[in-house]
Amino acid sequence: MVTQHEPADLLEAFSRASDGVFAIDRHMRVVYWNDAAARIFGVDAGAALGRRCDEIVAGYETSGAVLCAPDCRIVGCSRRGHAADTYDLRRIGTDGKPQWLNVSIVVLRARRRASTLTVHLLRDVTARRRIEQRAADVLSRLDVADAVRSRQPLTRREAEVLRMLACGASNKTIADALGISATTVRNHIEHVLAKLGVHSKLEAVVLAAREGVI
Repeated sequence: MVTQHEPADLLEAFSRASDGVFAIDRHMRVVYWNDAAARIFGVDAGAALGRRCDEIVAGYETSGAVLCAPDCRIVGCSRRGHAADTYDLRRIGTDGKPQWLNVSIVVLRARRRASTLTVHLLRDVTARRRIEQRAADVLSRLDVADAVRSRQPLTRREAEVLRMLACGASNKTIADALGISATTVRNHIEHVLAKLGVHSKLEAVVLAAREGVI
């Protein structure tokens, strides 16, 4: 026979999770807050427990609209049985800079409705978002058609170097993989930038990917 546990009894399973995890009751008050959540928000459990989650998270949608509110529509939909898709929210971190979190919601239902808890699982995706924004900024500045018309064809070795840059390889890694010196790698990169008419490795990778060069 399977023993039925109350939601609060299940929360300990999240104590060692790498994701930030917090749970709220029907009044939107925080009743569980793990160590990873404390690291993400810069707020320890003692300061978080008993507070409304919207006061701590203070998140916004990607459009800039307020997301975290006392009558959070996402939590409401989840409690009514409508599964919420994983979503990203933006907030201001403790350093005063934008912080992006990817959020999933799990509802732990109890025999008594008043004991039902809503669990939030969070991952800090700020680094990913910053890279995406940088790439978008690069694309907005590039006149792809002009760059392609004016570019000289890349040599086989230059194309190899560019493909490895696109995979995130460092100059040293490229040099070791191709059996050439770091100076030669730098020279190849300079030639690639000149031929593509761009000023950085990121711009080169974005342009090459858009135009099917790599």
